Amino acid sequence: MQEIRDAHGETRESMERYILVAHFLIEQRWSYIVSREFLEDDITAKQWLFLVILGNVFERPPSMQEMADAMSTTHQNVKQLAVRLEDKGLIKINQDPENRRIMRLEPTERFHEFWAGRDERDTHTVKSLFNSLDDEEVKSLFNIFSKLEEASKQRYMEYRKR
Repeated sequence: MQEIRDAHGETRESMERYILVAHFLIEQRWSYIVSREFLEDDITAKQWLFLVILGNVFERPPSMQEMADAMSTTHQNVKQLAVRLEDKGLIKINQDPENRRIMRLEPTERFHEFWAGRDERDTHTVKSLFNSLDDEEVKSLFNIFSKLEEASKQRYMEYRKR
């Protein structure tokens, strides 16, 4: 990896290309780690992300489309995830009382029990993903990722309009 970094550290463009590829490699590896962490619960990394977003982003049960927008994915992908999570008893898919065409995603009691037992294990796993960084580096990375996330959301919306 050091040789690759050295070869790509000469120009901004080559560094950007390296960062893009490295980001995808990190995402693949972290997805594997998260899936392994939740293996005994039969939860995939995508299902984990769904549950995290459901539990932290919305004040009321979101529609499938609201969840798709929050996850930057399709309604169909969210529906597949939701059906699997409903089968596991973690969420309930309900018709919206005001518009029967809209399906809402609601956390169940099992959802809350599931997360209540995870705090210590999850804290250890998250810390292990960042243990090569000191506090200042984590703070810098947080600020950088905040900017990248916002910029990627804007770009994503531009591409969706095409």
